Amino acid sequence: MHTHAARPHARRTALLRRAALFGFPASADLSPGTEAARHHTVQWLSRFGVFEDRASVAEYDALRFDVLAGLFYPRATGADLNLGSDLVGWYFVFDDQFDGELGSRPEAVARLVADVERITEGDLTHGRAGGGDGPLLESFRDLWRRINSGRPQVWRDRFRHHWLEYLHSYHREALERTGALAGSGGADAPRTVEDVLALRRHSIGVQPCLDLNEPFGGYTLPPALHGGFPLARMREATDDVVVFTNDIASLDKELAVGDVHNSVIVQWERAGGELEEAVRHIAHLANARYRWFEETAAELPALLAEAGSEPDTHRAVARYVNGMRHVMTGNLGWSLRTARYDEQGTEAVSGGRQRPWAQLTGAQLG
Repeated sequence: MHTHAARPHARRTALLRRAALFGFPASADLSPGTEAARHHTVQWLSRFGVFEDRASVAEYDALRFDVLAGLFYPRATGADLNLGSDLVGWYFVFDDQFDGELGSRPEAVARLVADVERITEGDLTHGRAGGGDGPLLESFRDLWRRINSGRPQVWRDRFRHHWLEYLHSYHREALERTGALAGSGGADAPRTVEDVLALRRHSIGVQPCLDLNEPFGGYTLPPALHGGFPLARMREATDDVVVFTNDIASLDKELAVGDVHNSVIVQWERAGGELEEAVRHIAHLANARYRWFEETAAELPALLAEAGSEPDTHRAVARYVNGMRHVMTGNLGWSLRTARYDEQGTEAVSGGRQRPWAQLTGAQLG
C-alpha cells in the first residue's frame, strides 16, 4: 500500500484543488428550511440518546449534514425537509459505526443489519414505541415509520428494496476487509474501480435519498418507467457521480483510517504513479457520467412524447431528473462546506479515534 500523509494545513487546499477538476457545478441552491431542519435533527437524534454530551452534539453539528439535505431537497421545507435531514443524519451516524472494530467483524455486522432489516418488516401502526434496542435502532424505528406512513405501496416496496441493498452492502464491505470473499484479494480488495462501483452504488445510500423526491414532490413514478431505460441508467449515473465525488473529497480521511473502499485508492494501487494522477482519472470518470446524464436528460421529453406519455408524467419525470441533479451537485456543494473532509475532520478520525456516536452497537459486538 502506498502511503500518503497530507500536512493538516495543506488538506483544505488539496480539497479545493481537486474539486476544481469536476466539470459540473457545486450547488448553492439551499432550502430556506435548512436551519430549522438543522435544529430539528439534532434534537431528534438527542431524544434517542445518540449523543452522550454537548461536546458530541457540537462535533456532529459542525459536519452540517442538514446542509446536505437542504441541497438535496432545495424545494422542500417543514416536515418534509426535517424528514430528509433526519434520514441523512441517521445515514452518517450509522456509517460511522463501521469505522472501528465492527467494520471488520462480518458476523457482528450481519447481526446489526438483520436487526435493522427486521424493523422494515414491522407493522407501521403497531410498532414498539421503545423496545430497549438502543439509540441506533430506536431512532431508525421512528424514522422508518415516518418515512413510510401514508405512502403508496408501490413506493414503499421500491424504497424498502433500495434500503435493503444499502444495508447489505455493509456486510459485503466487512467480508472484503477480512478477505472472506472468494477472489476478493484480502484487505486490498476490491481490486478495480468497477468492483468499487458495484458495491458503492449501494453503500453510498443515494437511491433511498432519490426516492424521497417522489413523496416530497407529490407524485409516484410507475415501476415500468422508474426501472426502464433511460431512468434506471440515469439513477446509476447519479450513484457513480456521487461515489466518485465522495471518494475524492474523503480521500485524505480514508487514507488516514486505511479504508480501501475508495475508487481513487484502488486506481492508484492499480496504475501506480502519483496519487493526484489517480484523482484526475476518477474526476474524469465523474465528468463523463455527468455529461451523459445531461445529454440523456435533454432527450427525455422527446422519448416521453414518442411513448405517448401524459403531461403529468412529463412533469413528474422532469421533477425526478431535477432531483437526481440536485443530489449530484448538492453532494459536491456540501463536500466543500462540511468539516468532515477538511483537516479537522481527518484529524478527528486519525490515530484510531472514532466519532463519539460511533459506539452505539455494543450489543452487536458480543
